[in-house]
Amino acid sequence: MVVNRLFVGCLVLSAAAFAQAPQFTITDLGSLPGFPACTATGLSQSGNVTGYCISQVGANLLENPGTHGFLYSNGAITDLNLNLKSLNSPMPTAVNDAGVVAGANVNISVATVSVSVEAFIVQQNGSLMLPQGEMAGVVPLALNNNGQLAGSLLQIGVSSRNLFLNGDAVLYTVSSGATTILGAGDAAFGINSTGTVAGASVGQNGAAVNPLLFQNGKSQTLTVLTPYQQSLATSVNDSGVAAGVAFDFSFTEFKDPQAQAHAVVFNTDGSVTDLGVVGSDQSSIATGINNSGWVVGFSSENPPDFTIQLQPILENPTGTTRAFVYANGKMYDLNTLLVNGTGWSLGYATAINNNGQIVGTGIFQSPSGAVQHGFLLTPMAAAPGPAITGVAGVAGSVPFVANLSSNGLFAIYGNNLASATAGINSSNIINNALPTNLAGTCVESAGTKWGLFFVSAGHINALAGDIPSTGTVPVSVVTNCGSANEVVSPAVNVPVGAVSPEFLYFVQTANGEDPVAALDFTTGIDVGSAAPFAPAKVGDLIIAYGVGWGGTSPAANIGTLAPGAASLTNKISLTLGGVPVDVSSPSFYAGLSPGSAGLYQMNFIVPPGVAAGNQELVLTVDGVASPPKAYITIGN
Repeated sequence: MVVNRLFVGCLVLSAAAFAQAPQFTITDLGSLPGFPACTATGLSQSGNVTGYCISQVGANLLENPGTHGFLYSNGAITDLNLNLKSLNSPMPTAVNDAGVVAGANVNISVATVSVSVEAFIVQQNGSLMLPQGEMAGVVPLALNNNGQLAGSLLQIGVSSRNLFLNGDAVLYTVSSGATTILGAGDAAFGINSTGTVAGASVGQNGAAVNPLLFQNGKSQTLTVLTPYQQSLATSVNDSGVAAGVAFDFSFTEFKDPQAQAHAVVFNTDGSVTDLGVVGSDQSSIATGINNSGWVVGFSSENPPDFTIQLQPILENPTGTTRAFVYANGKMYDLNTLLVNGTGWSLGYATAINNNGQIVGTGIFQSPSGAVQHGFLLTPMAAAPGPAITGVAGVAGSVPFVANLSSNGLFAIYGNNLASATAGINSSNIINNALPTNLAGTCVESAGTKWGLFFVSAGHINALAGDIPSTGTVPVSVVTNCGSANEVVSPAVNVPVGAVSPEFLYFVQTANGEDPVAALDFTTGIDVGSAAPFAPAKVGDLIIAYGVGWGGTSPAANIGTLAPGAASLTNKISLTLGGVPVDVSSPSFYAGLSPGSAGLYQMNFIVPPGVAAGNQELVLTVDGVASPPKAYITIGN
C-alpha cells in the first residue's frame, strides 16, 4: 500500500556537481592549401587554437616533413606564414587569448639520434620573434594570458632517448624578454594563469624522471604513483592541482615493449590519483587539466614510446589511441560523448580550457577519404540533473520519520528525479520482485539498487535494502539508469536505525493528526468516522498497516513480495487511546503483510476501556515509538 502525502520536513544539501557524462559538439578546424594533414597542439582560454599542417599525408614530425603553422580564431583557420628559410618545419605549441603563438622549428632525427630546435613567437600583430640566448634550443610548450611562456631545452643523447636529457626548465616573458632558468636538468611542460609551472626533473642519464611544480622560484617534488618508478607533470590548474603521467620506460630504446604508463592527477594534499585507461587499453597519458579538475589526454592499446606526453604533438593518430576526458571521477572515451561526430575518430586530446573546450587531433572519414584534422570540442549545456532535497518515512507523519531501516519503505523528494511518472503493476513485478528501474530512474546506495514503488519528477517511493542498524547510508537517484548517459545525483547521507516504525494513513494533515490505514477484519470495511468508512468498536478485530517495523521470522527476502506471514522478532507494545493492547492474544499478529513488499500489518482486538472518538494508536518496537497523533476512530 502506497499512500500519497505531502512532505513537511526536508534535509538541506550543499551544492555539488552532478556526476554525469558531459557531451560535446565537434568543430573541424580544417586545413591549409597544399598542407592537408593537420595537428592541433595548443588552446587558449577564449578558444583560440594553434597547430600545424603537413604537406605529406601520413608523415609525422619525426620524419621532418615541411609544415605550416596555423592559428584558428573566430571560426577561421589562418596560415601563420612562418616562411623564413630556417623554419621549414615549424611546430606551434601554445597560444593565448591575445592570439600570441609560441612554438619551435624542430628537427628530430631518429637515424642520427640528434635534435635541432629554433624557438619562435608570433606576436599579436603577426610579427615574428626568434628569441636567442638562453632560449636557444628551447621548445615553448605553454603560454598564459600574462605572456609567460614555459618551455624546455630539447636534446637527445646517443645513450639515452630521453628528449629532455641534460635540459633546462625555462620561464620566458614575451613582453620583456626576461628569461629565468627554473631548474638545470629539469623540464617545463605546463603553466597556469599565475605562473606556476608543471614539469619534471630528469637525471641518471634520463632514467630518473620525477614530477615537479615550480612556483615563486622554488621547485616542489610531487608524489610518484606506486608501483611506477618515473613520472612527470604536464599541466597545472589555478588551484595547484596538476595532471601528468606515471610510467616505466627504458630510455635506452625508442620503443620499450615492457613500458607502462597511466594518466595521473597530483593532488594538493600530496596524494596522487590513478586515472586508469579507456576500456582494456594498455596505457594512458594526461596532457591537460582545467580549473574544474577535468583532465584530458589519450589512452592507447600500445605501451608508450620515448616521446611520452609529446606523442600527440609529434606523431599522428593511428587508430590505436583514443582521446579521453576525465570528469567527475570517471574517464570517458571522447568518441562516445559527441552529439555530431559522425565519421570522426578522436585519437589525441592535447589541451582543455576553463570553459571545458578541448582541442586535439583525429581522423575524419570524408567523402574523398580519411583525413587528419585538428578538432575543437565545445561542451553542451547539461540538462539539470537529479537533486535530492529530502528523505523521510513514506507515510508523511508529523514529525517525519528521519531514519531508514532494512526493508523500510521511504520517500525521496527533490527535483528532476524522473523523466516520467510511473508506478508498479503486474507487468513490472517479475518473479515477485519489485523493479529496481522505473521509467529510467533508479535509487541506489553504495552501488546497490533498491526496489521501487513509484517515481515522478519530484517524488519517489522506494524500499531500503539490507542496511546497518547504526550510522548513515548514502542514497542517490540515478536518471537515464542503465544507459550510457546515466546521471547520478549527489548522495545524501541518511541516518539509519534497526527499526523506524510508522503507520500508514488514509489522509495526511499538516498537524499530523491522521487516520491510520486500518480495516475491520470481519467486515472488511475501512475504519473511519463517516461512510463509506465505519468506526471500530471495543472487541472488534482490526488490521492496521505500517512500514519500518523491523526484522521478522522467517526473515524477509527484501525487495520481493512476502509469500506468507512472518512475525516481528523485536519486542513490541501497542496502546490505543492510552490503553494497552493485549499483544499475547492468540488473535494478535504483527509482521509482514502477505503478498506485499515492505508492508507490515498488525491484527489486534480493540481493548475494553477505550473511549469513543479519535484515539491515538502508538506502536513501540524495541523501544522506538511510532510518531504521535496517528488515530483510530472508535464508536459507541
